[in-house]
Amino acid sequence: MCQVTFDNAMSGGTSQMPAGRRPHQTRAIRWQIRDAVIGDSPAIAQIQVDSYRTAYAGMFPQTYLNHFTCAEQEQDWQATIGSDARDIVLVAASEGNGVIGYALTRSGVGIHLGYDSEVVALHVRSIYQRQGTGRALLCAALERLEERGCRSVMLWTLRDNRVREWYEGLNGQLIDEKQYDVDGWDIIEAAYGWENLSSLLQTLRSSVARSLAS
Repeated sequence: MCQVTFDNAMSGGTSQMPAGRRPHQTRAIRWQIRDAVIGDSPAIAQIQVDSYRTAYAGMFPQTYLNHFTCAEQEQDWQATIGSDARDIVLVAASEGNGVIGYALTRSGVGIHLGYDSEVVALHVRSIYQRQGTGRALLCAALERLEERGCRSVMLWTLRDNRVREWYEGLNGQLIDEKQYDVDGWDIIEAAYGWENLSSLLQTLRSSVARSLAS
């Protein structure tokens, strides 16, 4: 199982480790992965909107990105967290800093031919990126999908998004592309798939363990 409580910030701190694993010193912001609750909706919406406007700047028309508001996204997240049984929403919450990242995954039919689950969204506040938060969120989300009986997983990302390098490093296979128009811009998305969810999960667990040990 992936570790869900970490120390990850500016001074010395000791993580809560699984039995049999030694404590380690990292940086001192503690965060914990847990199921999202409706009260997390404002924070998730803020992370989503901020991520769209920064990570996708230049990839979508600015007018389109400006269309997303925290108020509207908060309502959407309230509905998703409160009612949709297909969706799994997990958050990384930091002591004293609130929600710093989230993952949204989905299982069921109609995902993509040959795949029974999807990573719909994975976002982390910019100041907490490159600290293992995204890896741990994805790891925990995949564990939940595996518990549901899912055996494969896929996701869509923008073709020009540098995160593709991470997915390829996790042995993701390019399985599809789609193109559509947004306010006169040609948008191209690429789909990555893992036919063996358990294998991807094992790779992520190893990556998280190395992060903890460093």
